[in-house]
Amino acid sequence: MKGLAPACIALAGAGLLAAFHATNPGYNETFRPFVTDVPADQPGETRLFGGQVAGWRTADRIGFSRFGRDRLLETQGVFLLVDLRLHANIQSTTLRAVWQGASGREYAATARAENLPGAVESVALQPGLTMSALAVFELPADEIAGGALVLTSPLNPPLEGGLRLQPPAALPEHRAEEGFGP
Repeated sequence: MKGLAPACIALAGAGLLAAFHATNPGYNETFRPFVTDVPADQPGETRLFGGQVAGWRTADRIGFSRFGRDRLLETQGVFLLVDLRLHANIQSTTLRAVWQGASGREYAATARAENLPGAVESVALQPGLTMSALAVFELPADEIAGGALVLTSPLNPPLEGGLRLQPPAALPEHRAEEGFGP
């Protein structure tokens, strides 16, 4: 009877360690920042920045002027344009935008529109100032409904929290061509 109690404790400990080992998250999951889900039409906050979706629309083509040249971008999918209101909380920062589609696939903001005035990747957020920005994505049309915009630090891996902003409930307005600039 005296040896039974230590054996039961050892067996329970081994079972507990096995359960911990079986449910142990991977390294990438352990050291990844929290992404806060933000409902549609609501502002979200992290330690470094805050923001919300101000509007969204789709287009088949995007036209803009940059450095004295007119550019017209076309895509095999659709362009998703998401208007944002953003601010920094405690220090100047920049952001990276990703569209998480309805299927779970992630689409980075298109580099072809990086010279577009106000593109989210080129906006330096300053504490105390609310700024407008635009995130432009090229993606299949069926990835828009049910998707969400994810904003994180541009560092890889992101070491700060992020926001998963739900878009407005109504589907975005579609235009054949969206123009920017003068």
